[in-house]
Amino acid sequence: MDDQTMTGPTGMPEVDQHLAGDGMDTSGMIDPMDDLFGDPADGMDVPVPMVMPSAPLPTSLIFRVNDMQRTGCCSKLAWSNAGYMAQISGDGSKVTLRTVFRDQESSSSSLSEESKFPVIAPDGVHFVHIQFSRLGTDLAVADNLGGVHVYIMAGVLGRLQLAPADVSVNEGVKTELDAVVGLHWLATWPTEFRAPYIGPATKIGQRWSTQMKMLDSTVPRMHHALDNRNALLYVTSSSKLVLLYQNEHSVWHSTFEQLEDWQLSNELLTHAAIGEEGDHVVLTTHDHDRRFRVYRVTIHWNIAQHSSSNGTYTTVSPTLDIGHLTILDHVCPQQAQLTSLSLLKIIPTIPSFASQGIPTPTTVLAVFTHAPTPLAAAQQQQDAFSVIARWTVESVTPTLHECFAKLKPNGQVPAQNPVTVLRRQQDTITNKIVLDVELLSYNTMVAFVNSVGSTEVYDRSTWAPIDSFGDTLMASSLAQSGLEYIDGDHTPHAALNPDGSAMVITKSDGTLDMKYVAPRYGWQPLEDGVSDTKGMTETAVICLARQYAILSTMAAATDEVLAVLPRDVSTDLRALFVKQTLRMLCRSLDLAMLENPKQQQTLLREQVHLRPLSAQLALGSKPGSIERDFAGQLAYVYLNMRQISYTLASTFSTRDNNSGRTQEVVPSLVPLFEWVTDLIISVVDTLAQVRRAMTDGQSAKEAFQHLVATTGNPALHILLCSFPRILLRMQTTVFPVFLKWIHAAKARPRNLEHKQLMEDFCRRAEKMPFRINHFVELIAEFDAAVRSAYTESGASAERRVDIELAMLTEGVIPDELEPVVKTLMETILPKFEENADMGKVYFWDTQWLGMLNSVPEKGATRYDAIRKVQLTKEMKLRVCRRCGAEMEDLPQEQIKQAPDWVKHAQRHCFCQGYWWPLG
Repeated sequence: MDDQTMTGPTGMPEVDQHLAGDGMDTSGMIDPMDDLFGDPADGMDVPVPMVMPSAPLPTSLIFRVNDMQRTGCCSKLAWSNAGYMAQISGDGSKVTLRTVFRDQESSSSSLSEESKFPVIAPDGVHFVHIQFSRLGTDLAVADNLGGVHVYIMAGVLGRLQLAPADVSVNEGVKTELDAVVGLHWLATWPTEFRAPYIGPATKIGQRWSTQMKMLDSTVPRMHHALDNRNALLYVTSSSKLVLLYQNEHSVWHSTFEQLEDWQLSNELLTHAAIGEEGDHVVLTTHDHDRRFRVYRVTIHWNIAQHSSSNGTYTTVSPTLDIGHLTILDHVCPQQAQLTSLSLLKIIPTIPSFASQGIPTPTTVLAVFTHAPTPLAAAQQQQDAFSVIARWTVESVTPTLHECFAKLKPNGQVPAQNPVTVLRRQQDTITNKIVLDVELLSYNTMVAFVNSVGSTEVYDRSTWAPIDSFGDTLMASSLAQSGLEYIDGDHTPHAALNPDGSAMVITKSDGTLDMKYVAPRYGWQPLEDGVSDTKGMTETAVICLARQYAILSTMAAATDEVLAVLPRDVSTDLRALFVKQTLRMLCRSLDLAMLENPKQQQTLLREQVHLRPLSAQLALGSKPGSIERDFAGQLAYVYLNMRQISYTLASTFSTRDNNSGRTQEVVPSLVPLFEWVTDLIISVVDTLAQVRRAMTDGQSAKEAFQHLVATTGNPALHILLCSFPRILLRMQTTVFPVFLKWIHAAKARPRNLEHKQLMEDFCRRAEKMPFRINHFVELIAEFDAAVRSAYTESGASAERRVDIELAMLTEGVIPDELEPVVKTLMETILPKFEENADMGKVYFWDTQWLGMLNSVPEKGATRYDAIRKVQLTKEMKLRVCRRCGAEMEDLPQEQIKQAPDWVKHAQRHCFCQGYWWPLG
């Protein structure tokens, strides 16, 4: 593709378009350009759908369409990949923020109230467009005079702060000629380049499987040249292309280039679309003269290293290289003349790892909309509709007519240079008003969001609509698996979540509402002898598991996928969802046979398995109750253990003799060790109670199966499952080291409160019912028994994975490990009890661990979910939008002085959910 060549591929002459629109036959007309170059004319015949007029469109929707036809940047509603929504107020004076909360008692999800920290428009302007970055933590807000303001997330979802910017950004006098008509965020390196591709799930026999492909990081892709820095491109009405980018200390700077010189008002731009293609972007603009211009834009970052007294640092000084590709006049639908351009989109090629072998050139997609007023609709006897027009961007070598050979002595046709053309594709007409276009699953699907709160999804390669045909052996997308939206009332604004499973819409009064996809065949299997939907129900669950897994690898919000599952979904389907997600994401499910050091290293490196277990926590409650079942209790314990273990690993691996570290870090870790020791005591207490309650003739396996079924207590499975057992061994091993740290820190405490805290912990450790080293021996013996049982049973690696999943999600005690449970009750536990004060164990208070209930009982003491300290009425709080856990909303001054582990751990809840400020 020659990025310096501009050519004007022939569109339908305007007179011919009007004749065709009046029903005349233009198929016999000769196009001289086709005769010379051999290109076919655009004579495709697409009839305008003639339907009976329906109810008139609401005024708010007509105004919305008018805004979309006037400018390409007028989105008043946006959904962040981080899981919250932004909405511009009716007068444009502010941006309000909301999120989705999962109610712990009803297990239902609903919109939150508006955040108490809105974004206020600067003086003299009002907001007209909002667009989140790909990671969802940054928000670009455009005002009516073309100013673009970037806001960044300040620790929690519902609080944004203005990003620091150089004085050159938004400086100078601006008018409406500087209005933004197209905006595009670049990808962030390396965060957005690590997510693998998870292929469709296929069923072979009774097992579902997927293929995970790791992305090739060496393939050129557009991104900011520096790690974890953001950048965005936007186009103004006056044909100015602006690059906003972060530099040193995350300060935003800007640079720009003029795309075209303009003289007349009809040369001003109305829409612009930007799409990434390899190491450059493809930019398409549309002006008042109905003209497309296509450009190739390359960013030269010009990286430079600098030295200072604090070391070296890196900066960029980017420049924009603009190449003109092609131009197309008289842009309009092929047969529908009553429409105007309302949306413009660049659809990049499908990456090689996601391609199904069908070529997919870069495509310019334009949506033309006809939304008549009630009076016009009555006069024209035609309902509203949208036309989806497509052009593929192709590089071709023109072929001249053979008569040109006579101009050369040797009789050969002169060779032509390749040129870029826009090749017209078949239009698609829908009787719905398209409000937005979203690209899903690495550009393999295109979703059109319409005004009745539903979507139409098309396959990117074949451009065929994706629909469910009852295929129970594959789960490739929501639409293919029978999950769809139900049409509702017209809405002027709608925004999809990252995977298309949920939608936020504006109601007639301007307030927001939520919609979720629902299965066409229902969630309750019908086995009436006529129709059996059990297979489709299973396929829908597998599809949601795949969607959840894909979002997890992208570090995007996943709560909406969980909200699609009904509150009364069966335990088997919940377990199936979690199992399949773990299979898709977790590379190391079988750790039992590894050596101890290898086990710990592997588990700490494994991050993605936390998301499936977080889903198990969210789904692990009895319907309509705050009481957790077995799956919920085990997930709650493990996720807390995992966060504590990661904190301890990062803290105790730091070789630093700085006494200041000890003075600050040690007191902050005391509540974490109290939580760990009380969990150990709770496990021992449960095991002892089961042993005492065993009746004659009852096996240990039967006794624990009864415990799991009646109370959901996960004590045995904390030892049986390799993941929590490894963490428990790690934490108990670190305990003696921490006691040494405490004795060193007590000699020079930072203040009286820290001294008292450490002394209380030392007294508490002395009063424990047993020594920690005895429990370490119990774990070592139990671990050896598990290895021996697996070896004697001859369990294969695949079988061990199945066992681990069944134990982790359903509380199963497999036959292979029944001898281990018997040994625990008959040998290991009695030996341990000889060196323990079991009376103290029985009366030790462990209720504060919060294993059973998802919400503390009324009047009960509440604890910080991360630091494990008591919460008081004076504290400002955050709440996890997924599991409902609370933590203190620490002021920035206090965070700066806090230990490093507090700074990092407070970013997410232990369940991996985002925090929401309560004010």
